[in-house]
Amino acid sequence: MRILVRSLSACWAVLALLVLVSGTGPAQPPDGAESAAGAATEFSARDLGLGDPITMRDDDEVDLTIPVPAGTTPTELTMAVDLPADLERATIDIESGNRFIAHADLPAGPATRVPVTLPLDEVAVDEQAATITLHTNLYPAEGRCPDDWFDHGAVLRDMRVGYSGTPEIPAVLADFLPPILQELRVYVPDTPSDLESTAALSLSTAVVARYGSQPVRVSLRRISPDGSVTEPDSPFSRSVAIRAAGEAATTLSPAAGPPALYVTGDGEALLDQIRLITSQVSEFAVGSRAVAGSLDQAPILAPDTTTLGQLGVGTLDASSHAEVSVRFALDQSRLGRPSGHIRIKLQGHYTPLPPSQAGQITVTAGDRELATWAAESSGQIDRWIDIPDDVLQRSTPVQVTLRTTGDTGRCGTDQPLTLTILPGSEVTSETAPGGPPRGFQALPQSLLPAVDVAATSGGFDDLSRAVGLTTGLQSLTSTRLDPRWTPLPEAVSGTRPAIIIMADGQTPDGVTPPLGKTDDTRLQLTEDDGTTTQLQLSPDLRFASLQSYYDGNHQLLVATSNAGPGELDRTLNWLADRPDGWYSLSGDVLFTAAGRAPTDYSLPTTPSETGNEASISGTMRTVLIVAGVLLAVGLVVALWFAARGLRPANRH
Repeated sequence: MRILVRSLSACWAVLALLVLVSGTGPAQPPDGAESAAGAATEFSARDLGLGDPITMRDDDEVDLTIPVPAGTTPTELTMAVDLPADLERATIDIESGNRFIAHADLPAGPATRVPVTLPLDEVAVDEQAATITLHTNLYPAEGRCPDDWFDHGAVLRDMRVGYSGTPEIPAVLADFLPPILQELRVYVPDTPSDLESTAALSLSTAVVARYGSQPVRVSLRRISPDGSVTEPDSPFSRSVAIRAAGEAATTLSPAAGPPALYVTGDGEALLDQIRLITSQVSEFAVGSRAVAGSLDQAPILAPDTTTLGQLGVGTLDASSHAEVSVRFALDQSRLGRPSGHIRIKLQGHYTPLPPSQAGQITVTAGDRELATWAAESSGQIDRWIDIPDDVLQRSTPVQVTLRTTGDTGRCGTDQPLTLTILPGSEVTSETAPGGPPRGFQALPQSLLPAVDVAATSGGFDDLSRAVGLTTGLQSLTSTRLDPRWTPLPEAVSGTRPAIIIMADGQTPDGVTPPLGKTDDTRLQLTEDDGTTTQLQLSPDLRFASLQSYYDGNHQLLVATSNAGPGELDRTLNWLADRPDGWYSLSGDVLFTAAGRAPTDYSLPTTPSETGNEASISGTMRTVLIVAGVLLAVGLVVALWFAARGLRPANRH
């Protein structure tokens, strides 16, 4: 398993890049910066996008690519290791650049958690990154056969990487974005134009996509009246000021710390400067000022036929005894569209079994068994597998397993099994607007290749909400989103997918979210077949919601509140503050009653889920109407949701 820190996905067609001011080296930090930044620095595995926890079995290897800011050196890797029971001893080794650099012995005993520290001083650093290989060996207690221990593993959790040194301050555009970025501050005028809004959304999502699994916070700030940024940056934050005026240029401006970046231009020229910041072309901008010519974002192609390799799945192989499995995920955003009728022509091979043993190969998607067949003497896999539409998710987990039966001989005398799936395995699909999957599981693939963003009020505050929504969605995929600030009528009536922000509670004509408030006292649910059901509620019911649905014309994500903009902001902050906030959404409606925590609800998908009735029974309606007066609002809504077949969404 290899975990990559960043992905440079911007492509370019034609470029006219003019370097106006040269720089030959890093600027010196201002006085006092070295004492603040030069102290030991430590980042969690999540901060670095490395994944945590990691489960490793006997003789497993995991590759981790650690970002290394210029001027710093990795010093140590710390972690807590959960050890299985019946363990005699275990070891963890680290290699880097084909060299052994660290070793740790883990104690014997019952299942336990032990702290481990491994030095990283000798890691090989190349292009501001260090790739290390972790290797584990687990030795079972006396009397336990290792062949029967294939499902035991050590769990590496709470990993942290320590650094020494002072991060260098960038002096040229090519070095503006550091290998580790914790926060991006985007500055725009107090009343941003449509062009400036598009530029801010484009920059925000592009940076999040570039850093991949690193959790970069993006915040929108008001540029000062004199056009400058208002807050100095740390070594691991950056500020970009955007203005649709003047000469097209991208310029570094000296500051007390890392310099701010000022982006100016008009029309498409401004967007070209934005694209320069995260494109591969920026590596050639070895000056403090540059002008980008035509730098178009590459279109996202959605072919009907591709391969696992083109979807980011490399060669999959694993070895074990008695049972061996490999796993991969079908990411719909990698397919470039909402897709259905997916088929995979699995190609690979496995260890041929001796005559004394029989074997079986099973393919599953989630909890669903898709295919099973007997292992063959050739040891070859070349078989079409159909993925039913009803098991598809945003990212559908697929597992291929080889199991053996029969005489395995004495302990240690049977040969290990090796299973390999090749990246050339063909994948076919068809476009499937509206899903399945639907709701939040349809995002972000249903927002490709370009998504309109609009608001009922507009202005700085709604743009800030749009930045939160689009960067949250971008965190779900490495495929670049292409958000465009669009006039509200065009976004509603158009055919492109759209994000509609209704923080003022006003629902424009043509927008019919599944859950809405018809007046001050009624809550309305609209089902797939157009059936509507209303519930009489207390006049003071206030709520915010985030709803994802297909209206028959295009995919919509609506963010609304009749409790004022603050309640919607609380909902968006709740998502942003949780490491798996966006990823965990699996329903159709994120509902937030005032003063209560948001709840993710799934709408009914078939008549059977709602009792084969088109509306609530008269008795239930009466009960709920009375309850709406007598009980707390949150409980009433929950009861009503349950009666309509809505249920808290499953967590993944």
